[in-house]
Amino acid sequence: MKKFIRQYPVWSFLIINYFISWTFLYPSYRIIENAGQITPMALIGLVGAYGPTVAALIVQYIIDKNQFKTLIKKLIKVRATFKIIAFVIIAPIVFYCLAYLLSAAVYDEALNFNLVYAISNIPFWFLAALPFGPMGEELGWRGFMLPKLLENNSVYKSTIYVGLAWGIWHLASFTFPGAAIPDFFDVSIGTILLYFLNTIALSFVFTYVYLKTKGSVFYAILLHAFFNAAANITSDFFDEPTKSSFLISAYIVNIILAGLCGLFLIRNYRSEKILPENR
Repeated sequence: MKKFIRQYPVWSFLIINYFISWTFLYPSYRIIENAGQITPMALIGLVGAYGPTVAALIVQYIIDKNQFKTLIKKLIKVRATFKIIAFVIIAPIVFYCLAYLLSAAVYDEALNFNLVYAISNIPFWFLAALPFGPMGEELGWRGFMLPKLLENNSVYKSTIYVGLAWGIWHLASFTFPGAAIPDFFDVSIGTILLYFLNTIALSFVFTYVYLKTKGSVFYAILLHAFFNAAANITSDFFDEPTKSSFLISAYIVNIILAGLCGLFLIRNYRSEKILPENR
């Protein structure tokens, strides 16, 4: 087993990660669905939410104990420029706000602007998003998997692989409305593929932040939290429309905007591998 893990660290990470996460997340969703509310037993889903982190720590310890502390220290790597910090906080909200505005223009939807109310709610939505996906996942996706892939692959390929793996990780969540795929969608092959496009598109933005912060998981967690909170924050800004067609449009436009922005930001890295000593 250890030989396999050392020889195939990324595959080992994914296998352990998916096993832990799906084992706990799927029963948690079924408990909530049957009870109609979150019960104490449903909290086993928190174990699954931290599958990427647990898997990364296990694999890193086995393949190189000397780098184990280095992996953990990425969680407290907070040094970054003001420009990057502002980008992490503002960009996810800007993408979704632009998506709303563009969709409103297409559907001739009137939007009410609630600046003070929306800004006052940002800390709430951020803190509500933080303990689950962001804190449970990012040590795995951007702390372990991305740098491992970058050792042998271009930034472009590495980002797509992480985005796809990240999307697949949510398979158990597809069984519960709104847990991953927004509840204004029906779960189908088409919406699952759209969700994969979403995680891949967002991954380009994450890779940019990873490169600019020299591998900080701290900022990956913040970025993840703001992306998860962005839809709720934006609905506070504009009063969320009830038309599902509008919401679907905004979701798709957000994917396009984030993907194009991420591709543009990492354009100077796409044609070459980023070796460990250059990160």
